[in-house]
Amino acid sequence: MLVALKGIHKRFGSVHANRDVHLQIGAGEVLALLGENGAGKSTLMKILYGFYAPDAGEILIDGVPVRMDSPRTAMSRGIGMVFQHFSLVRELSVRENLLLAYPHSPWWQGRAHARANRVLRRLREFAPDIDPDALVSQLSVGEQQQVELVKVLNVDARLVILDEPTSVLTPPEAERLWALVRKLAEAGHSVVFITHKLEDVMACADRVAIMRAGALVDVRDANRLNEQQLVELMMGAGAHSAAIEVDAPASAVARLLVAAVSATRDVMHIEDINLELAAGEILGIAGVAGNGQALLADAVAGFAPLTAGEVILAGNVLHSAERSIAHDPRIGYIPENPLRNAVAADLSNYINLLLRRYSEVAFFPRWEREKTAARALIKRFDVRPPLAELSSGALSGGNLQKLVIARELSRPRELVVACYPTMGLDVHAAAAVYQHLFAQARAGACVLWISEDLDDLMRYAHRIAVLYHGRIVVTVDHRDADRHVLGRWMTGAAAAAA
Repeated sequence: MLVALKGIHKRFGSVHANRDVHLQIGAGEVLALLGENGAGKSTLMKILYGFYAPDAGEILIDGVPVRMDSPRTAMSRGIGMVFQHFSLVRELSVRENLLLAYPHSPWWQGRAHARANRVLRRLREFAPDIDPDALVSQLSVGEQQQVELVKVLNVDARLVILDEPTSVLTPPEAERLWALVRKLAEAGHSVVFITHKLEDVMACADRVAIMRAGALVDVRDANRLNEQQLVELMMGAGAHSAAIEVDAPASAVARLLVAAVSATRDVMHIEDINLELAAGEILGIAGVAGNGQALLADAVAGFAPLTAGEVILAGNVLHSAERSIAHDPRIGYIPENPLRNAVAADLSNYINLLLRRYSEVAFFPRWEREKTAARALIKRFDVRPPLAELSSGALSGGNLQKLVIARELSRPRELVVACYPTMGLDVHAAAAVYQHLFAQARAGACVLWISEDLDDLMRYAHRIAVLYHGRIVVTVDHRDADRHVLGRWMTGAAAAAA
C-alpha cells in the first residue's frame, strides 16, 4: 500500500471537516474520492499534501509514519496536487511557468537548454494544442488547468491528487484527461481523483471512496456500483432533487438589447454581437472554452469596455463605447473564476456578501445586523463551512461559487449574467442554483446564461446561441435544438460545411 491515512480529524472552528477518516491508496490505482460540496474531500487531501495539519491521526507512506508539515515535504515524498484554484503566473509564458515549478531549474534557461525542452514533454503529450510561448493570461480556463496538471507530472510524483479537475474542462478535454489518468496508472503512478461527477468515476476509477459530512462512508470497487448507488451513497438513501421548472416568458417584447457589441481583451475578442432577450427569457450561450464567452459576459455586465455597440436594458443604455456601469444594482453577475473575479479572498464571507452594498452599509454601520443577515444567506445557499467570519479564500471552489451566487441572486434583478454558474457544484447544489437562477427569470429578469453543458442548456434555456471565434454563429429555439448539430456549430464544422 502506497499511502495510508489513519484516524484523520480536522476542525475549522465548530465545523468538523474530517471525522476519523481511515483510507488506503494503492500503488498504480485510480481512486475516485466522491462526495457532495463540503463533504471534506479536498480538506482530507490537503492534509495528505501538507497544506493543512490534522488535529489527530497519522499518515503512512510505504508503511512508514511521516509528518507532512508542508507541500514541499509532500512533493519530496512523491505527492503532487493540482488545486481547483490555479497558481500560475499569468504574466509569464507556459514554458516559463513549467520551468518555475521544475526541480533545480537554473536561473537562466535558453530555448535550446535540455531542461527547457524536457519540461515540454508532458505538455506535448497531454495538451499538444497549447503554445508553450503563449502567455498564461491568453489561455482559456481549461487550458490553464492542463498546464497546472503538467506542472505536477513534471516532478514525477508517485501520487497525483486532482481536485475537481474536470469542472473547468470541455467534454473532449475531460476525455483526454481520463485517458491520461489511466495511462499514469498503467505506468505505476497512483491518482486520487477528487470529484462530485459520476461520469469521472465511471470513466477512469478503479475504486471509489465516498465521503459525506466529513466522514468516509464507504469504499468499493468502481465497477460494482451504478450511478443510482453512487448518488445514494454520496447524498444519503432516498436522495433526490426537487423538480426544476422553467416558465415561458410572459412577453415576446425585447427588454435587453445587445446591439452590435464588440470588445477586445488580451488576444480575446468578440465582434458584432447582436442579442435580444424578453423579460423572463433565458438565453443560453454555448461554445467551446476560449471562444470569447467570459469576455461576452464581462461586456454585457459592464466589466469589459466596449469598442463598439451598446447594451440597452428597458430602453436605457447601460454600456457603450463611451461609458459603462460596472456595478449597476439591476444586474446580477456570476463571473468565470469567482476567486479571481468575484471576491476578495482575504476578506470574510460576510464582507464579501456585502460588497455590492458596502458603501450604503458603511455609511450607516449596523454590523451585527449585517452579520446576522449574512449567516442567514450562508445557510439558505448551503455554503460550507457555514462560517460568516471565515476568509472566503478558504472555501472550496464549489462553496465559493455558492457564496457568489448568494450575493448576486438573493435580491431581485432585472438582468442576470451567469457565466458557468454551476461549475464545481455537485448535482444537488447545481439544482439549487438553477432554482435561484430560474426564479429570477420567473420574476421578470432577462437571464444570459453561459454554459458548456449542452444537456442543461437544451433542457432549460428558451433559446440557445452558439459563440465561435468571438461571433454568434447560430441561434435556435430550444424546441429545435439538436445536440450533434449544436456541437458542429461549436467546433466550426457546420460553418465550414455551409
